[in-house]
Amino acid sequence: MSKKTEQFNVTVKVGKKTYRPGEPVPVGTGGLTAEEAENFRKNFGAFTAGHEATAAVPAPSVDLDRLREAIEKLSAENDKLAADNDRLTAEHDSAIGDRDALLKQNEQLETDNATLAGEVTKLQAEIEKLKAPK
Repeated sequence: MSKKTEQFNVTVKVGKKTYRPGEPVPVGTGGLTAEEAENFRKNFGAFTAGHEATAAVPAPSVDLDRLREAIEKLSAENDKLAADNDRLTAEHDSAIGDRDALLKQNEQLETDNATLAGEVTKLQAEIEKLKAPK
């Protein structure tokens, strides 16, 4: 007993198996139902492509000069973007170095500020002692 198969213009998944357009898909037991097959034909048309049909399709004409110009333009733009990227990476690295130096300087200034605040407190206490009546 041979199984009935049909070909469709779309990818069909039956169970865990996937059938590409044009591959025979089982219809009936273990495959699509007749209604599902009809639905595919109705929504996507009857299968028309095949090895003969694809060979008969003319290759699209290509304007090679226009494509070369587009490639050259994109290559130039790519080179410019690569240079910009290199420049920005260098600036970024420099900014990180500057940031690290400024953070160290800030820590030193905070330490110096705390030391000076302590000295100011001592000097104010000395002033109060000297102003006190004897």
